[in-house]
Amino acid sequence: MANRYYQPPVKHRPNVLFNLIGLLLIIAGIGTTIVGVLSIFAVMSDFDPFRGDGPPVKVADGAALAFWGLIVFTIGRYFWRGARTRGARDRFGRFLIICAYLLLGIALNQAVHAATGLWTASSSDGLTEAGVKVLVAMLVWSIPAAVLGTIGFKLANEKALLEVEMKADL
Repeated sequence: MANRYYQPPVKHRPNVLFNLIGLLLIIAGIGTTIVGVLSIFAVMSDFDPFRGDGPPVKVADGAALAFWGLIVFTIGRYFWRGARTRGARDRFGRFLIICAYLLLGIALNQAVHAATGLWTASSSDGLTEAGVKVLVAMLVWSIPAAVLGTIGFKLANEKALLEVEMKADL
């Protein structure tokens, strides 16, 4: 016997604008990631490790570009997934999630560029100082990102589609 009070959830038609924005961001993110990785390989193939100096700073630029590609790709996925959902709570939650991923992108960018100090450190004190700079650069931006993301995930009833983990052994 079927429950006569049960109403199946209504499936809204997808918002075509959100689908289009999501698709464009997904494509742009994939392209940016590929360009960043290819940039790293191009720089490293021209690098001579027998010179005694560290890899060029352009490696950090390529890594940052690849990270931004992943961030843009993930934001595109949130637009795509949000095309069917409605309501101010969901939209505001997705806005907070996107802001959190942008802050995470800034954190990764700053940390990768600060990590170039690890290549040029000549002593253990210099290495420790460079490691602390990387950690601080990451924490300053990622803590607000985590707070915004947590609030956004709860409001939008969404899950994290991209996670970043960092480990520092000093």
